[in-house]
Amino acid sequence: MPIKKPATLFGRRLRAARLAAGLRQSDLGEALGMEDQNTGAPRVSRYETGKSEPDHATVEQIAAILGLPAAYFYAASDFMAEIILLVAKVPEEKQAEILELVQKHLGR
Repeated sequence: MPIKKPATLFGRRLRAARLAAGLRQSDLGEALGMEDQNTGAPRVSRYETGKSEPDHATVEQIAAILGLPAAYFYAASDFMAEIILLVAKVPEEKQAEILELVQKHLGR
C-alpha cells in the first residue's frame, strides 16, 4: 500500500515527530489509548493525512507522548515551530531571559 503524504502542516509535523520518536502509527495509537491496532493506526493515519483533525486535548496528549510542546503542531511557519522547539528545551527561568532579550531587541 502506498504511503499517503501529509496534506496539512499539522499532519506533516505529526508524521515527522512520530518518526523521529521511532514510533509506528499503531504505537502512537496505543499510547493514545487506542488498544486495537485496527483503530489506532488508521486514526493516526487520518491525522497525518489531514482527513481528520484531533481535538485540542488529543493534541496535548500526542505532544506529551512525543515530548514536544503542543504549540509546535499549531505554529503557522516552520521557523516559528523551530523557535518553539528550541525555547521549550530551555529551563523556564531561562525562557524568561530569552523573552527579555527578544523584547529588548525589538525595542519593547
